[in-house]
Parts: sequence; C-alpha cells; structure tokens
Amino acid sequence: MSDNPAKDALFALLESARFSAMADEGRYAAIAREAVPAAMDAMGGAMPRGTLLETLATGVLHYVLTRSRTPSQRNIEYDGVEMDVVVPGTRELRRDPGSALVIQIGCDCDALKARLRRTLEVQPVRPNVWCLTQDCGGARAYTISGDGATFPRMVDDVIRFAADRRHDRLGMVP
Repeated sequence: MSDNPAKDALFALLESARFSAMADEGRYAAIAREAVPAAMDAMGGAMPRGTLLETLATGVLHYVLTRSRTPSQRNIEYDGVEMDVVVPGTRELRRDPGSALVIQIGCDCDALKARLRRTLEVQPVRPNVWCLTQDCGGARAYTISGDGATFPRMVDDVIRFAADRRHDRLGMVP
C-alpha cells in the first residue's frame, strides 16, 4: 500500500482479472475509458476533483505504457523542466526532438500553461508536446473524463507514436 489512497484504489482495480484481461488483449483505450470513472466512484469525494483526476490519469497512463511495452520515462526533470512522461525518453529528446513526445498532466490550468511553456524550451517540436487535462484546452489537449473524454484516444495515439518511430522495443507494441 502507498500513502495515496487514490493510487491504491486504482491499482487494485487495474490488477483485477477484468482489467488484466483487457491489457492482455491490448484493449488499452478501453482501460483508459473505464478505469478512471470506476476509480473515481470508488474514491467518492475523498480528494479534490482535480487532484484525483490527475492521480488517476497518471496512474492509468503509466499502467498502459508498461503493459503495452511502450518505452517511456516518467516523472523526470530534464534541463530544469519537470515532465510527466517522455516517450521514449530524454536521450531521444536530446538526440532528435522530432522523435520524442512529452506529455504533461494537470487540471490547474494556470500551472499547466506555465509547465507547457517551459516544456517548449526543451521540446521545440510543438506537435510533440501533449497535455492531459480536464478543464484546460489548447493544442494537443486530451480530456481525462466525462462525456466525450479523449483520454482513450490519447492512449492509442501514444502507442501509435512510439510504434511509428520504432520506439516499440523489438516490435512488441500492438
């Protein structure tokens, strides 16, 4: 158990037979579509909504990247910029920014906008900077939950990004 009840609830859900089977079948978008609302229901109002959404989305994304064998670095600082996810990693970002994807996650719009500005200092290829949010818009912004949530599409897009650039380690990405 961690010191974060939201993470504990999420990973208990993701380790269930149902979600494990979905991962085994490569149904990663379905995991993103179903896990966040289910974990939110399990948590009730135990945490502020934005904090809960960020925690759940981060956990689901990390789980999907691991299960899909999509190479990534997570929760890192690179040249003074905090980044939530870099696909495939900072070595590729330094070598060829066009082949690296940076994903920032946040529901505080002002803080997220500041992080995105800083991110563009180290990842100058603007289309390769994505954000996962709930209430903030912008280019390449995906929404975490609710009607029309685009998080499931983002999951597929990240895996496709890695596969298209052969960041799929031995061709294992579906």
